[in-house]
Amino acid sequence: MAIEQQAVLFVDDEQNVLNSLKRLLHDEPWDMFFADSGVKGLEVFGKEKIDLVISDVRMPGMDGIEFLKRVKQLYPHVVRIFLSGYADHKAVVQALAEGSAQQLLPKPWKDEELKEVIRGALKQAEGLQNKNERLQKIINSLTALPSMPHTYLKVKKCLADIDNVSIDQIADLIEEDTSISAELLRWANSALFGQRYQVDTVKRAVLVLGLDIVEGLILSESVFRSVAPKAAEGFDLKTFQTHSIACGITAKLLISELPYMEPKDEDWAFTSGLLHDIGKLIEVRYFNEAFNKILITAREKNISILKAEYEILGTTHEEIGGYLADWWSLPSFIVNAIRWHHEPALCNANREIIAAVHVADVLVQQFALGSSGNYSIPEADTEIWARFNLTEELLASIKESVLQSMV
Repeated sequence: MAIEQQAVLFVDDEQNVLNSLKRLLHDEPWDMFFADSGVKGLEVFGKEKIDLVISDVRMPGMDGIEFLKRVKQLYPHVVRIFLSGYADHKAVVQALAEGSAQQLLPKPWKDEELKEVIRGALKQAEGLQNKNERLQKIINSLTALPSMPHTYLKVKKCLADIDNVSIDQIADLIEEDTSISAELLRWANSALFGQRYQVDTVKRAVLVLGLDIVEGLILSESVFRSVAPKAAEGFDLKTFQTHSIACGITAKLLISELPYMEPKDEDWAFTSGLLHDIGKLIEVRYFNEAFNKILITAREKNISILKAEYEILGTTHEEIGGYLADWWSLPSFIVNAIRWHHEPALCNANREIIAAVHVADVLVQQFALGSSGNYSIPEADTEIWARFNLTEELLASIKESVLQSMV
């Protein structure tokens, strides 16, 4: 049986751009389709099986942001990429945060970079397609996906209008939730953020932590409360949360060791580490009987939960968690870190963040901080591991910093 070729759809209102793409990619082994508007792009989807769509942002009528939102709703398994000029930056950042696309390509592009991104995206699409049927069966068995946590939803709405909202208003909103306020104060006073003086107000905590960290902590705390799991033998929520927190701290520290990274990358790695295993909460809450079997299988065969999940559910916590994060329209760096933290090489977007979460997940289990439910420590991708140059001295330093930050 012949292997079905993968298909890429390019959407741009400028015919010269489409012609340039045709010339550049004419000898690549993909089926390619071209449309000069979002409406015509949707018509192609109605006729052809598309694996990857690359769309310009600025187009008359239906712009690229609206077009990819429609694609996400109608064809959630399709990988989506923006092709954008600098002038579109603010709108595109917002659209990426809402999950309309998973990646951004600059316009004008570099030929080899464009080809490499497409190859990586098609590899990712192939992985999603192979697993999509099993995942969809699991998702379809739910009467309803859990809704986004209410507290986080209110704060996210507030932060989306940050130009017109004061720090006092954000603090007042957070103070309506006592436990989240206490959590922010705890983190603001932790060694991780290096405060010399005690932080005793929510407003001060917001200023110390920064909005990215505040949003991530509120999301994490809200998720653990709203998706509170049932009991499962061999799975303790408290030690699981310890594992998640330690992973967030470790991922942040790992990013800080890489050159050319920005403070926001450390913050994003921290949030991604906190939430990387959210799929396990869904499993233990909504598939409790199957999850108990997964734990028993992992223990008896001395294999990872990931392998046991494939045996019992035919899908994994990565796939389930990534689906939920995408459903909630969480930022793409969170979705990608959740979805690919065991297979970081399969995702070309947010590479450093996913790499940091992948290595942090392994390290935290080696450090025996909390419990992810595993009975064996997962293997790290050797190339990803090597990226961080983890000497014995650095490992000892990271472990000590994590322990101090969790006090």
